[in-house]
Amino acid sequence: MVYVKGNSGRKESRAVQNSLIRSTGYWAPPNVIDNDELVASYNAYASRFNQTHADAIAAGTVEAVPLSSSEFIVGASGIQRRHVYEKDGILDIDRMVPAIAPRPVEALSVQAEFALRSARPALEAAGYEGKDIDGVIVASSAQQRNFPGLSCEIQDAIGATGFSFDLTMACASALYGLNIANSMIRSGQARRILICSPELMTCINVHSRREVHFIFGDASAAMIVEADDGRPGGWDVLGTHAQNKWSSALRSDFGFLNIAERQVVPDHEPHLDQDGHRVFKDVVGFAPTVARDLMERIGLAPEDVRRTWLHQANIRMVDMIAKRILGRDRTEDNAPAILQEYGNTSSSSVVMNFQMHSDDMAAGETGVMCAFGAGYGVGAAAVRKRADG
Repeated sequence: MVYVKGNSGRKESRAVQNSLIRSTGYWAPPNVIDNDELVASYNAYASRFNQTHADAIAAGTVEAVPLSSSEFIVGASGIQRRHVYEKDGILDIDRMVPAIAPRPVEALSVQAEFALRSARPALEAAGYEGKDIDGVIVASSAQQRNFPGLSCEIQDAIGATGFSFDLTMACASALYGLNIANSMIRSGQARRILICSPELMTCINVHSRREVHFIFGDASAAMIVEADDGRPGGWDVLGTHAQNKWSSALRSDFGFLNIAERQVVPDHEPHLDQDGHRVFKDVVGFAPTVARDLMERIGLAPEDVRRTWLHQANIRMVDMIAKRILGRDRTEDNAPAILQEYGNTSSSSVVMNFQMHSDDMAAGETGVMCAFGAGYGVGAAAVRKRADG
């Protein structure tokens, strides 16, 4: 609710500020690992492990590490390549994680720098400077430290003032951020908010596990969401919706309690893990209902939706979720896919997809964003393209 002051003093106004996405930005690192490179590294690791533990494997006390293949990866996910922040450490079978040099405390952090790679293009596209932003939300699967907030660091780096906070809702984080930004703007609590989704997922992934070694890439995306001031361009936010359903079928246990938990026996080994078949079945059933509930609430029929931009988890999920949202088979026009080039870049993927595949839409056409991930958390947003000036 917004309060306005008129001739008779302070009055309550039920006028709601409409919000819009003014601009977006994204950045993917130039380093690329294709499936053949990744498989060669993984299989070298697996073969060495199996040879080293041959006797225990034969005795049944140790499980053999299965080999991978490019055909397996494409069949399971549709992914052909992924862009990564650091390549050599991932492919080194004695390491299998990115090798990132530590920075002094007073230096800009790695993830903040990563976020700025997309935030600055978003600011430039909108014609704004940091001082024009009155709120920063970092919405990503993980932040590199518990505190101070990464959002505070980004806010300082661009010269913004006002509020800032971090939120984490896995691959749905960016749309949870949009949901909050939309609510704050519509209620009059904020005028212009920058949402950053810097996803360094190769630092979370376990590249020595066949089930997940191929899934993730790194990318950063940003959105500027603001109150409608009558300026042409941008995308009206017709509605947003977020909903959760508890599941631990997809999880990463890295956290501040690890140091305490490692004191128990057997030793705790935090890692990324998933029951892929269960996640697929659960999310394909759940995610479209969240998007369709939003559409029903705002009176948007499937045939009125020109395009849906989905989180890029795997191609079979994209196919099925798009069909259930749109009520028709997925095509590259009505639900484009980008995971073949970038892999799963967590919450940044839906924003990247939107930016890459929205310029061709006409003013007045409507689209639906939908992102889904661990939790399970699902976020959806309906947007309509405005006429340019």
